[in-house]
Amino acid sequence: MDKPLLYFVAKILATIVSVVRYYSNSDTTMAIIAMLSLACIFVLEILLVRVFQNKYRYPLYKNYESKAVLITLGISIAACFLLDIDNFLLLLFILMIHGIDLLTQKNMFYQVLSVAMILSFFIFLPNLETLILTMVLGGMLLLGREIINRKNTYEALAEKHNETILELEKKIENLMSLTKTIKQTVSLEERNRIAARIHDQIGHGISGSIIMLEAALLVMKKDPNRGVESIQKAIQNLREAVDDIRSALREERTENYMIGLNDIKATLEEFKVSFNKYTELRVSGNLDYITLDMWRCIHDNLNECLTNVLKHSNATKFTLIIEVFNKIIKVEYLDNGSSSRPFTKGLGLEAIEERTVHNNGRCFFHQGDNGFRVTNIFTY
Repeated sequence: MDKPLLYFVAKILATIVSVVRYYSNSDTTMAIIAMLSLACIFVLEILLVRVFQNKYRYPLYKNYESKAVLITLGISIAACFLLDIDNFLLLLFILMIHGIDLLTQKNMFYQVLSVAMILSFFIFLPNLETLILTMVLGGMLLLGREIINRKNTYEALAEKHNETILELEKKIENLMSLTKTIKQTVSLEERNRIAARIHDQIGHGISGSIIMLEAALLVMKKDPNRGVESIQKAIQNLREAVDDIRSALREERTENYMIGLNDIKATLEEFKVSFNKYTELRVSGNLDYITLDMWRCIHDNLNECLTNVLKHSNATKFTLIIEVFNKIIKVEYLDNGSSSRPFTKGLGLEAIEERTVHNNGRCFFHQGDNGFRVTNIFTY
């Protein structure tokens, strides 16, 4: 229900009540004519409102709805005076509420309505029965109006929130695209830097050694000692070049724990952005003790646990804890979800357990009131 329909129902009810009271003191024909005349005005009013509402997309019809309603309200008020204002005071008060709602601002409605109703009561001096009927029907009308206003406010707020969500989703897509572009750019820059280093430092040394070997071949027959000296210098340059290659590879090589840790961080961030669930990573101890196979196992188990969160849990937070102690490595996957189903070990959890055992570890599962927990213990 919207406001035009609410006022239409209130006017029809007020007309019926007024005509019934009027019928007790008049003939049936006059009562039926009054009721039909007023009903025709109200039906015409709501039809005009619906027509103009459907044409809001055209600027010409933008303000026609209020004008049409004001005209029908004026006709209705005139009809009340023509028929007998003493018998149609209830309808007059309902028409006044409608007119004030159209002509006043939202924050001034109740102030203007209070003044108008007080003045009307002093002017027309309604009897007790009319006063009670006005309070009941008017109270119901105002209550319905307030509910509709709040509904419209919440709908507008929801629409605004939906627009905000769409904008945020577009920004997320743009940020993800920008992240991919930045990764590609950084990768290309790193490759160019390594290529330049190989060309400037290592390539020059090898090229010089080749020239020395070619010169040694030319002077070997005429001056063997000089040729041997050139070969020795070339060998020394090649050894230095090999040392430079090893040093460069050692410097450029990423630590194992950095590779594994970055993969896990990327997985958690992607899960957080894609499914709007809070993720947390906590690490402690010397991560150098974690081998590549262990990192691969931790990463695969993490993917399986995140999948289980989406499929079997209503969790809003997921935490991964990696702790390295003197003899063991402890990895915990925790969520704060709850499930009414009893714990059963499915294919996913069995796969987690198999991977952990394959890496000389042990796996434990726990389902409680605070969520589901998977614990891996590795030895080194």
